[in-house]
This record gives sequence, C-alpha cells and structure tokens, in this order.
Amino acid sequence: MITITKEDFNLEEEFKKIHSKRNGAYSFFLGTVRQDMDVNIDGIFLECYEELAIQQLNKIRERSIKKWKLNDCVIIHRIGDLQISDKIVLVIAASPHRSDCIQACEYIIDALKANVALWKFNTKENEKKPVEQKKKDMDKYLTWNEVIN
Repeated sequence: MITITKEDFNLEEEFKKIHSKRNGAYSFFLGTVRQDMDVNIDGIFLECYEELAIQQLNKIRERSIKKWKLNDCVIIHRIGDLQISDKIVLVIAASPHRSDCIQACEYIIDALKANVALWKFNTKENEKKPVEQKKKDMDKYLTWNEVIN
C-alpha cells in the first residue's frame, strides 16, 4: 500500500492493516519533523509530483517485496505544512523473518530519500527555504545497487 496524504496517520491502524499470521517480523521506520540545532525552523513544507511519486514508490515497494520476500509493505508519506514533531513518513515491512524486513525497510527509506519526486522546504514564519538533498543520502542509496541488482 502506497499513500501520499496531507492527513496524519495512526501507527496502530496502519499496523493492523498489514498484520498477518504469515508474518513473524515487522520492521517500522517513522520519520518526524525535528528541530535542527543548526537551523531554527517552525516546521517544513513538503510538496511532490504525486503521480510520479506514486509510480516511484510502487517501483521501490515491488523491488523490495521481490528481493526480500516480503509478505507486505506499507509506505505513507505526508505532504503540505508540517510542524516540529509531526509524523512525515512511515514504512512498515512485513516478512516471515526479521533480517528480510529490516533490510527492506532500510532500503525503502534510503531509496525514498534519494529517488522520489518529493521536495522539502524549511519554514520560518512566512518564509520557505528549499532543503538541498544531502550527498550522504545519495551515496547511501547508491550502495544499494550491488544488493538490489
């Protein structure tokens, strides 16, 4: 399941949707808006090219399911105005064994950060400043090429 939304999500409800007797392990990644010590912000604004982002997320999800033999996978990403501590992104990978879902979850979030049509802006009062993609995020994503191919 892939969801891009302006609405908040409930962790327990999302877990119930993926829970199954076939799964012995679940790996969760929850990203929230943090107060960066170097940049004083009120929050962030996220925008995306939704049609393309959903296609990209589906490709990442399907690749993960195939590679790590997942029984299911949930990816939710919020867009719009978000405040400090708000939830941004949720990834839940489900599989019979823990190592598969842990690796899949890590790959999904790395691929999402580097390769999905989402743009982040820091907000302070009425100003929005674009957040540049970090080189370390792209480098981390590129290390997955050996694993995923």
